[in-house]
Amino acid sequence: MLVVAVVTGCAAQPVPTGSELYAQAKSHYLAYRAIAADILTAVYDGEWDVGGAGAGYGALPDSCRDGRGYEFYFTRYLRSADPALRLERYEAAAAAITAAGLDASVSPSDDPDAIWVIIARGNGISRLVFDSTPRGGGFHLSITTDCHPGDSEELVTLLFDEPTPVFDATPYFPKTERPDAEPLFLFPLDAPATPSP
Repeated sequence: MLVVAVVTGCAAQPVPTGSELYAQAKSHYLAYRAIAADILTAVYDGEWDVGGAGAGYGALPDSCRDGRGYEFYFTRYLRSADPALRLERYEAAAAAITAAGLDASVSPSDDPDAIWVIIARGNGISRLVFDSTPRGGGFHLSITTDCHPGDSEELVTLLFDEPTPVFDATPYFPKTERPDAEPLFLFPLDAPATPSP
């Protein structure tokens, strides 16, 4: 007797490589950076500190936790916020996050001595955290994107002509940036060919 098992479901999608990987990654990158720009602009349209230089700039792909794709990580700080504008700016961030179509959880904002936190996800973002510390400590936005198919090490090499194991992103990205700055997603032509130690 012959038994035939039929398995139904979604067929595995091919993992993008080369120019296809680059194009898809750039599309994902620009989409989430547009959301980040809207949030940052709503809070403060001047210079924000880039967290962790290259690692926090937002264009350096990292391997997902399960190792089956890549994600982007973005972080910005505003350290010189005017304490008198804290509530106004926090509420502006909450409104911008909601307007971006993200599913958000907003902490109560009536205690001036508390850390105010917004946690959100959606639209290609697996985790967004916006927080404000009391007594003029400032604001912090961090974003981790969804995991996308593709090899993070290959993507790093495509972007920077440097493989992940020996790569230092610090020389390639600014330490501060305005929300309306054009996001970098390629090897900067004026950067050194080899990262400085």
